[in-house]
This record gives sequence, structure tokens and C-alpha cells, in this order.
Amino acid sequence: MKNSKEKAMYFGRPKINIVGSDEDENKRIWCLEDDGVMFRTAEFDSGLGGETVEILQLTDLHLNCMNIKDCIEQRPCIISTRENRIAFRDGYSVKNTVSSMKLSSFFDETVITGDIIDYLTWGSLELMNELVLRVNPNTLMCIGGHDITRVMQGKVPDDTTIESRYDILRSYWTNDIFYFSKTAKDKVILVLLNNDRGRYNRAQGEKLLNDIKKARNNGQIILIFQHEPICTHNENEKNVDRIRENDPSASRDFYSRYAGNDLSDDETKEVYKTITENADVIKGVFCGHYHCDLYTEIVASYIDDNMNKCNTVIPQYILTGNMYDNGHALIISVK
Repeated sequence: MKNSKEKAMYFGRPKINIVGSDEDENKRIWCLEDDGVMFRTAEFDSGLGGETVEILQLTDLHLNCMNIKDCIEQRPCIISTRENRIAFRDGYSVKNTVSSMKLSSFFDETVITGDIIDYLTWGSLELMNELVLRVNPNTLMCIGGHDITRVMQGKVPDDTTIESRYDILRSYWTNDIFYFSKTAKDKVILVLLNNDRGRYNRAQGEKLLNDIKKARNNGQIILIFQHEPICTHNENEKNVDRIRENDPSASRDFYSRYAGNDLSDDETKEVYKTITENADVIKGVFCGHYHCDLYTEIVASYIDDNMNKCNTVIPQYILTGNMYDNGHALIISVK
């Protein structure tokens, strides 16, 4: 349950702008203290009135831990990864996860958009359970590539199938790992999609179409949460300026890269088309993966009541990893 009194006290302190200004909230990053969690905001109007839905997005926790079960099991690919994977080890991400998850009690919904663990170990999953799900059992969680990977800079290949790793995640995740939707306060449907390898599948597309029909019939909007960003096909986004970067290595080209681009498989293109041709209902895409803060606009359209095609954009918010600085969060409000 949302703790409104404590939330008012927490956010009642003066805001300090890190990047940007009040004039453009899409490209503004702020905090409440010089060493506190950094925030971004996104606002939507459902047109339905009533109480505002408040959503907290976190992403890329990269929890990294081995426990006694891993030590007994001695899986060679994990031992090799442990020896070679230096980033985020030995509790590096714990402090930020604890401080960011404390915010969860202030919001109606909390969504973590993938790479919750750094690589697949029993210790990392138990740490996730302790720091995330025991704090808020209702946390909604997407999966990212790190969540299903044991070989992360390791030298020994994993001899298990990806299906077996999905099965392990299912035993810890509280929502479906491929497609999950939830209606909040009868005004917004939160849709979680698995696109951890830059791909969608036909079953996801069919479920999304059902939720679009439901939302349209009820006058609701849809917000999509997933790990990786999608292609925008936006001519102005061949070299997107980062709002703030923690990792300079990823591509800035959103016009022709990522899921839904010309090189995507047919099923991915079909789901992408479903997203981009229903922009009267789908109002935002939220993801992580990139380890930088960005704001992009996906070229989109919809058919109005007079059967005219209307061109528009769907905003895409890319949030940097929570393991950087003192934590990062995006606050989403739906009026």
C-alpha cells in the first residue's frame, strides 16, 4: 500500500537539478540531495479523471552474488565467470538496490525493467529475492539478457539450454516472464514484454492485441515496459544526444537499430507494427539496457473514429542502470 504521508515528507525537500531544467521534463534529471537517488519523470493523461496512478521504474540492478549452493555445485561456467567478471561483484549493487527499493512503498506500482541480476547464479537470485521481493512482493519484473546468462566474460561455455534457464527464472519471478499485463486504477494497463534478445514472438503479439482491444473499449491507455529499447525509425534520431551517460559504448542510432528495424525477424516486426500502429492507446515505452539516460520518440500512427490515419510519436524513456552513482529511478504519473 502506498505510504502517502512519508512520500510527501521525502519528496517535500528541495530539488537539485543534475541535468536539464523544469522547461523540459523529458530531459531533466534531478535529486533531493547531492548524494541521493537521481530521478526522472514522465506524465500522461488518461482522460478518465480520478486518482493519479503513480509508478516507479527501476532498471539494471545487476545484483552479483554466489552462495553456498553455487559453491557446492561448482558449475564450471559460473566459476569462470566469477574469475573474469569484475564489474558489480562483491555486493557492489546492494546499497543502491536497498535505497531505491525503499521508494517502492511510495508508489502504486513498481516495475524493474530487466538485468536485475548480473549473471545467473543461485546467490544472485536469492539476493534479488531478499532485496526486491521481500521488500515489495508485488514488484513487477521484466527479464534482460543478464538474467538468463551464466557466461559473462567467462571462458567456459554453459552446457544448459536457454529453456532450462527460463524455467529457473519462472521459479523466482512473480509475474509471467514473457508477457504480463495489469490494470491500475481502471485507467492504465501496464504491459511487460520480454525482448531480452531484441526479439518478440507471435504469442506476445496476440496477447498485446487483446490488451489493446480491452484498453480501447474501456477508454484506457497502455504503457509498455521491457528491457531493451526499440527502433524509432525517426529521421532525427540517427545520432541521439544522451541526457546523461554512465556507459559510452552503446550506439546512439535509434533510427535504424534495435528491435523492429529492417533486420528484425518477421515475428518481431509484426509485434513492432502492433505497437506503432496503435498509438491512440499505447502512450509510452519504458526500458533500460543502455546504461545511459535517453529520451527518444518512436514514429507511430493510429486510425481515428473517421477511419483516417493519424501520424504521431510514442515517447520512449531509456533509464540508466540503478547500480551507478547512488541509484536511478523514473517516476511515471498517469492522471
